[in-house]
Parts: sequence; C-alpha cells; structure tokens
Amino acid sequence: MMTTNETPDKLTEEFENLIQLLDDEDENIYGNIKQRFLSHGFPSSQFLKNYSGSENILIKKRASEIISIINFEETEQKFLRLINNDDPYILEEAIFLIATLNYPSLDINKYISQLDTMASDLKKIYSESGSSEKLNTLEKLNIINEYLFFKKGFRGNEENYYDPDNSYMNKVMDEKKGIPVTLSILYLLVTRRLDLPVYGLSLPGHFILKYSDENEEFFIDPFNKGIIISIKEAQKFIKNIGMTDEEFKGIPYLKNSTDREITLRVMRNLSEIYKKTGELLKTEQIDKIMSYFV
Repeated sequence: MMTTNETPDKLTEEFENLIQLLDDEDENIYGNIKQRFLSHGFPSSQFLKNYSGSENILIKKRASEIISIINFEETEQKFLRLINNDDPYILEEAIFLIATLNYPSLDINKYISQLDTMASDLKKIYSESGSSEKLNTLEKLNIINEYLFFKKGFRGNEENYYDPDNSYMNKVMDEKKGIPVTLSILYLLVTRRLDLPVYGLSLPGHFILKYSDENEEFFIDPFNKGIIISIKEAQKFIKNIGMTDEEFKGIPYLKNSTDREITLRVMRNLSEIYKKTGELLKTEQIDKIMSYFV
C-alpha cells in the first residue's frame, strides 16, 4: 500500500475535500475517492475514524470499509508471522488479532491486563481457601465457575447468538456474554495462567472444555455457566444409549483441540455470519486469513 510524502496541512486539506464526496451515489466516483484514501494508508484511517460513527449512513459505511481495508494489511502480516513461528500456543494473540479486524483501535494490553487480574483474583481465592495444593480438582473448578459466571457475570448470549460481536474477545469481555467457543477461550486463557490442564473440545454445533490430568477428567460447559460432568457420569450416560467405553474413547470430537483449530473455529463462525448478512469484504478478509492455516 502506498504512503504519502505530502505535508500534514496539504494532506488534511485533501482529506477534507475527499470527505465531501464520500457519500456520492455514483459508484465510480466513490471508487476513485476510495483509492485516494487507500493510497495514503495509515493517515487516511486516522482521519476516517472521525466519520466511522457519522449520522450519514453512507459515509459511516464507506469510512468503515476503507479503514477495514487499510487495517487488514497490517493484521494480515501479524497473522502470517504468528502462524509461521511454529509456536503451538497462539490462541491468546490470535483471538485478539481477530478482534482487530473489526476493532482496529483495540487496546489489546487492556484486555490482557484484565485476564491477568482474573487469574490473580482466583489465586487469592485459592489461597484464602487453604492453598491451591489442598483444594481438589472439583473445588478448584467450582471456584473458577463461581468467579467467572456469577461474580463476573459471564454468560451465553442466547438472545442474540449470531451477533458477530460474540466472536470478538474484546466485546465478549466488555459485554460479559458470548458463544460457546469464545466463553471457552476466556476460560482457557484464565486457567492457563493458573497452570491447570484444561483443553478445548470442538464438538459439532457446540464447544466445551475438558480438565484432564493423570488421575481424573471432567467436561466443562462454559456456555452453561461452567456445568461440570465427570467422565464417569458421561460413561454411564453412553452405556445407557448402547455405546461401549472403547467407542466413547474413540470419538474424534473428544480429542483436545489445538490453538490453531480453536482459532479456525472462531473464524469459520464469523465467515458464516458475514456470508449470511452479505458483508462480502469481511468474509473475504476472514477467508483469506483462514487460508494461511491450511
């Protein structure tokens, strides 16, 4: 993308002239205006942020589109670096990079600090309960559930399940609601800070977690306030429906999901939502990033 060598005053003057034509109904004129803004790169996005909340619907839409195109190039490069570094633990950085696709001014450090605080709070609660070592697994998980889903108020967004904001971690943390995969990611990012062996399970149409160490395993459903099901309870259920223990253990959906698989799940959700709403630019951007994971 081109960058400008014009002086700030000259550039501002050009931007002020361009903005007057941004709502022209002639698509050819808009195309030329868009290319002029794009040619200036970052300064254009900074200028257009002032109009991304405009009462003029067309200006708002077009300003947001141009900002998105400019922002995408930088985000795309960050994704490429992340994918190519061979680190298996990319989830935290990836999930906030996804959020910057729709919220380019996102202060990622603010949300990382919030996750750090949540983990710190839980460590303090563990300590007040007699130290983490003295707590059994169920007690630890119940403390996390009580903290996240009752004290902090995180919940499944059943009322507006297909709102794309449910897939953007900043909005999930701000609004305290999300879909199974993003609430599970929140849970994962907190439990990783507590050094707990919790993993994602990508089920068809749902996403849950599994606590698994050398002694015991539990399923956790963050979308349903962290409801916990022991492996023994699950095995009892599957026996009642005629499935053997071996068949149960062989179910592919019960294998731990990698960070890359979880990231792809979030992006597939967004891609499907934007396809249905006809937002082609966002669909193309997300699909392009997904293609790098293959």
